[in-house]
Amino acid sequence: IPPAVAEPRRRPAENRRDIAKVWTHEDIWICRAIREADKRYSDAMAPNPDEQIFRLAKEWAVDLAAETTARVGRFCAVLLEWNNRVNLTGAKSLADLLAEHVPDSFVAARLIPENASVIDIGSGGGLPGIPLAILRADCRFKLVEPRGKRVAFLNTAVRTCGCGNATVLQARSEELEGEGYDVAMSRATFAPEDWLRLGRELVGARGQVLVFSTAEMASEAMRLGEGVSYRSGRGAPRWAGLFGRA
Repeated sequence: IPPAVAEPRRRPAENRRDIAKVWTHEDIWICRAIREADKRYSDAMAPNPDEQIFRLAKEWAVDLAAETTARVGRFCAVLLEWNNRVNLTGAKSLADLLAEHVPDSFVAARLIPENASVIDIGSGGGLPGIPLAILRADCRFKLVEPRGKRVAFLNTAVRTCGCGNATVLQARSEELEGEGYDVAMSRATFAPEDWLRLGRELVGARGQVLVFSTAEMASEAMRLGEGVSYRSGRGAPRWAGLFGRA
């Protein structure tokens, strides 16, 4: 029979501070105070969406009413809420959306001609299509997206943001037939050169293809009408241009 082995004696908690901290009421109070201070600081530093949207409107010479501003802000809120459940965008905060994504909608709003019919391929999280539809009520938009969950989001956002000038179609780009749109646009779905080739098939004889890129580009098959270089809110270089048939 093996000799009995005595159970090692446990040191009292107060003598085991190298193993685990014994929290006092004062420690707990300090931690709560720090958390509350951090929250007040975060709230104070959070971007004012109306202010930033108005700044973008001024920068890109887009007329903006208070009601329109509220609708753009509402879209951002709906997108961030859905993004917690469905992967719609890499943006994790309102600051990210306003700095890195929403500016593209204002650029497009300045470039697209009046009363245009616009098709947006790969609408995904609704950027730049839905804010653009809000900014350009004179235009008609078709938002095309193949993935079901993203289509559900787009339909919700269109309804919630009052975009009566936008419809959503679940389809792939290769399933579409040329319908003679005034403008075809796509962002972050195709390489710019590939998108020019695909977009050309979706517009009419006098239609234009809107390209988003990181640098100015040219095309032998299509003629550049108007292009603009700009930077995102965090300084990343961007470029957008409207191409017509040569």
